[in-house]
Amino acid sequence: MRTTIKVLIVDDSALIRQMLTRALSVDPRIEVVGTAKTGVEAIEQTRLLQPDIITLDIEMPELTGLEALPHLRKLSDARILMLTTLDDPDTTLQALSGGAVDFIAKPREGFASSLLALTDVLLKKIRIAYRVSPDSLDRAKAGAQITALAAHSPEGLSDGGHEAEEPDGERASEIHNIVGIAASTGGPPALERVLAGLNSRLPATYLLVQHLPAGFSTSLARRLSKSSGVPVHEAVDGMILEPARAYLAPHGLHMVLTEPSPGIYRIRLDDTPPMHGVRPSADPLFQSLAELLGDRAVGVVLTGMGADGADGMASIKSVGGETIAQDEATSVVWGMPGAAHKIGAVRRMVPIDNVAIEIRRVIRGGSAS
Repeated sequence: MRTTIKVLIVDDSALIRQMLTRALSVDPRIEVVGTAKTGVEAIEQTRLLQPDIITLDIEMPELTGLEALPHLRKLSDARILMLTTLDDPDTTLQALSGGAVDFIAKPREGFASSLLALTDVLLKKIRIAYRVSPDSLDRAKAGAQITALAAHSPEGLSDGGHEAEEPDGERASEIHNIVGIAASTGGPPALERVLAGLNSRLPATYLLVQHLPAGFSTSLARRLSKSSGVPVHEAVDGMILEPARAYLAPHGLHMVLTEPSPGIYRIRLDDTPPMHGVRPSADPLFQSLAELLGDRAVGVVLTGMGADGADGMASIKSVGGETIAQDEATSVVWGMPGAAHKIGAVRRMVPIDNVAIEIRRVIRGGSAS
């Protein structure tokens, strides 16, 4: 028997509500059970209709999508896809940390002419969101709240692996480890949790690949810095790595590690073709770590759709490096970690709250077994 995915469309524009309804009608597995034009109406309709998926506009009168989000999360297990514009990445990232599964970027102008191109993306994201476990979203939201508390606590957290930030003078002075971390769907909150479990005394540098559209990497770097206490920079070609810092690959460019002279590591960005349909891709980064660092390389794959990072993780494992993946139970989408696990590229599969613990174990001398 075919399962029908019940969708509630929330947008203050009658035209967009009509167009989205029409776009979703091409898939017989999807049924638009209702529409709403404000956050208040969305709450009422969610209580009445109990949809599986809610497409939620951010900018609405009475109650914005961001304000309505926590109420909707309390009311039902509906998976929420934010409809957002590309010029407001900060709000979008806040929504993801608040429990939204993913987002769909809509243009400021010309939405009607762009809808055809967006339809395939919209349908694909709805199907994926439907398979997401509501429990994984609850854990992601709870983790984001803990991360926020840790970032604003002068004492830091003594349990759970979080440690207080040390003064600049006590930072690690040299790089002992370079850790590559990759994520996609559900990744921003997961990255927040992992980085919050690390600190500036650890002699490591973190290279991050997160699949995001143009214009989001700068905001994500700023958000991660604020929430975790680890300085996160948007990577620039030729940038020399420093210890106890993280570098985020910008949209549209692969990031790889180079070592122009012994012990001096630089970032190289390039626009070679996308891999797995994405750029940046984790595979070039992980493969460069394997080639340069050998058994000192560390690769981490977090929640995400697709198979990016699996081959690179296999390269790291083949040279004796450590490979860590987020488990299925705590992943929003167990695509990337699952793909790495399927080909035998993962040494340690752990819940999201244990990823930082495993990274610290390696940095402090634990062996990759």
